Amino acid sequence: MKNAYSYLYTSSPTDIRRMQEKKLRNYIRHQLYPFSPFYRKLFDERGIDPYSIKSYEDLQKLPLTRKEDIVPTEEDPERYKKFILQPTEEEVRRSYPKGRLIGMALKSFFGSDVKGAIHEEYNPVLLIATSGTTGNNVPFFYTRYDIELFSASYRALAEMVGVRDSWRALNLFPFAPHLAFYFTMLAHLTGKWFIYHTGGGGVTPTKKALETMGRLKPEVLIGIPSYVYHFVRTGAEMDVDFSHVKLILTAGEKFPLGSQYRIAEMLQMGGATDVRMMDVYGTTEMRTAYPTCTPHSMEYHTFPDLHIVELVDPETGEQVGEGEKGALAVTNIDGRGTAVLRFLIGDIFEGGISFETCPSCGSSAPRLIGPIGRIKDYSGVLNLTNVKGTLINLNVFYDVMPSISGVEEWQVVITKRNNDPYELDELVVRVALKRGTDPIKVEEMIKDEVESRLEIVPRVEIWKKSSKLFAEMGGAIKANRIIDIRDQFKPSL
Repeated sequence: MKNAYSYLYTSSPTDIRRMQEKKLRNYIRHQLYPFSPFYRKLFDERGIDPYSIKSYEDLQKLPLTRKEDIVPTEEDPERYKKFILQPTEEEVRRSYPKGRLIGMALKSFFGSDVKGAIHEEYNPVLLIATSGTTGNNVPFFYTRYDIELFSASYRALAEMVGVRDSWRALNLFPFAPHLAFYFTMLAHLTGKWFIYHTGGGGVTPTKKALETMGRLKPEVLIGIPSYVYHFVRTGAEMDVDFSHVKLILTAGEKFPLGSQYRIAEMLQMGGATDVRMMDVYGTTEMRTAYPTCTPHSMEYHTFPDLHIVELVDPETGEQVGEGEKGALAVTNIDGRGTAVLRFLIGDIFEGGISFETCPSCGSSAPRLIGPIGRIKDYSGVLNLTNVKGTLINLNVFYDVMPSISGVEEWQVVITKRNNDPYELDELVVRVALKRGTDPIKVEEMIKDEVESRLEIVPRVEIWKKSSKLFAEMGGAIKANRIIDIRDQFKPSL
């Protein structure tokens, strides 16, 4: 791999850690503390010397930054702006390293527009936002500096998953201000491969996108796992030719192995052979995505020049040991626009973090190891009896449901029995089945499997059409596999 990240294959893990800690020190001292209104206030109010943060372990001196710290509220609708780096001319003179100040003085002497260059470096020009599936949208901003910086990681990711410059791709991500779409767009505009952007099912109907695929014959399909599954399944029902497909690249939600194998099976029925199924992990707050290096892998390679990643106890912020389950917290060590320290993403990595060289590809980048679960899904409390609540891990459904033969689409709903706010909670599993599948047998399998994992017997709803259930989940944008609608049945006062 000959790109900005070639050093990952020639450096040792110790070299990587040393580089990261040097960037961390410089970033906090010369960017984050002087230019971020939120973090300058945090450091000052807590009496933390920015020069005391020197190492990976020192990050534990800082509190976790949580979504509620940045999400806009009625009282503070522009709270997110406090996380944007906002240098003044005076702060630049006071905070920049002497070497850079001397360089700026020389450029000014020889006629360069130094003020204009600083404005361009820090002026936000692009906004992306969280999808809002867990609450209000949170905006994160890029400057032109960021577009160039992060686009290098997007191109490197494409190379790592096996994309060739001569290949064509069909982008099935929805047109939306989300990382997934802009990641693909910027990788396209700054790379060499051809991409046709469909806008997803909400813009280009699935059958129309399949017709376009038939004309372009792309080697790569890119999209959210649930929509890629729907797209391929619809194509299989239409006997579409998939022989040209060599790579499936997904991001935006969990991609269980069961779903991957089903997609691979349907592609093979359409003539495809040796298709690589590659999933990447990305979030708006990271402004990039982490790739896997081998098909069906759950080991995500980070970009260590952009972030320091920690796995922590989400309550205390204490770092967990290597290989131990923990919640992901991300710290910027480069970038302009929106910058965060120890931002709690909301995901748990069951397999922990590894700082060792990857045995598969030889990269020394830290790796985050799945399976991945949402923090909120580990703490679902259901009042299933009149005695006490039952704590359940809803993440198990991502393994259970794709493993049950005959299920085409599924959704889990937490509701109130009989839609009565005073009744007990109820767990409902909605499923749409393949043609010819015995619904009674599937219902028994679901109940048995869920009871064995969670000690709960759900109610099973059989939907006649997969397309209707897919639409009900919002699949054209991003499928909501697990929803809690109990708040809809609050008792009236």
